[in-house]
Formats: sequence, structure tokens, C-alpha cells
Amino acid sequence: MIGSAESPLERLAELLTVASSLGPLPTNEANSVKAVALSIEIEQAAQAHLESSVAVARARGVSWQAIGNAFGITRQAAFKRFGTISTTGIGEETMANPIIDLTSRTENIFEHLSKGDYGSVKSLMTFTCSRVLTKKKVMDVWDQVVADSGQFESCSNTTIQTADGTNVVAQKLNQYLGGGLTGQTQINHEAGEWLGRVAYNGAGKVTGILIVHPMQANNLPF
Repeated sequence: MIGSAESPLERLAELLTVASSLGPLPTNEANSVKAVALSIEIEQAAQAHLESSVAVARARGVSWQAIGNAFGITRQAAFKRFGTISTTGIGEETMANPIIDLTSRTENIFEHLSKGDYGSVKSLMTFTCSRVLTKKKVMDVWDQVVADSGQFESCSNTTIQTADGTNVVAQKLNQYLGGGLTGQTQINHEAGEWLGRVAYNGAGKVTGILIVHPMQANNLPF
């Protein structure tokens, strides 16, 4: 399973989601203070993402001239601004732009639920998703599935799809991640089968989970 540590980009995306939920005009003093504190966190996360992007670019051999061009400044100015950023923390995994195995991740999610391990599932969710899909909501649905069809046995026929329903092979996952993907699997229980679907954002984090009877698999939200 892929590690659940947040990247600077994931942290920035989650903070922006929280900020949008507060609205453009805080309605009271407490919310105004919250908005200011949140803005500081967003600024820090954006800076961390910027520095991480420059570090990866330099580790991959991108010149200071090219980085300067991206900012509309000289290579000397780019070096002066970012020259102290270390690239030693950029591991081989980051350098190779590793493929995220969403097929295994999709199956693992339902295997974790079968063991009552909501915590491992939550670690793969975005902040917003974890606020909506609470432990009670998710496990209540799973318990109902078990009550109707018996104990979980396995997952099968797992596929990864783009928004238009096109199947994606593992070697091409990163090419499509920017637009988000959906994992679909057949969840096999002692006395019946269910359809499990997991929506992922561009970073491979979970944005939604569905468990439905195959006969009801029409007009799903994702």
C-alpha cells in the first residue's frame, strides 16, 4: 500500500477546500480570525509546494535558466531565490514518478472495511472526504452489507476508469491522474455480490466511496 504522508500539494488542496467552505466574507469575529489563520497556513503550504516543485525540477536536471523563465526572472535571480533549497531529500521514488497502484488500493479499501479498520481507509481520504464519510456512516453501511450477504470473501474484476468510463491500464495511470479516476470492484460475500466504487483525485487520494447492489448501478454520482 502507498504511504499516506501528505505532499505539499495535497496539504494545499485541503486547506483551499476548507477556506472555500468558510465563504468569502466571514460573518463574525471568530470566523474572521479563523480565516486569517487559515490564510497564513495556505501561504505556507503554497510556499512549501513551490519549493518542492523547484527541488524536483533541479533534481531532474532542469536548468536555472528554465526555472527563471517560468518566473519571468533571470537565472541569477532564480538561483538567488531558490539556490539554497536542497535536493537531497528527493528520493528515487519521486524521481521516477512512480505509478500509483489504484487497483490494489481499491481492493485494500474494502479489505480494510471487512476487518473494521476504518482508520486505514481514512488515511487515504482527502480532508473533505473524511469529514463526510465518518466512521459511523461508513461502518454502518458495511455492517448492513454483511447483515444482508454474510461475511466478506474477496474482491474481483477490479478496474480503474476515467470519468468517461474508459478502462485504464496500470502503466498509464499517472497520465490520467490529473483528471481523477474511479476504481470499481466486485465485492464478494458469502451469499451475494456488491459493487464497490472509489473515486480518486489527481494525487490518488480518496474523494468518495460507494457500495451498491449491482442491480442499482445506474446513474451513480461517480
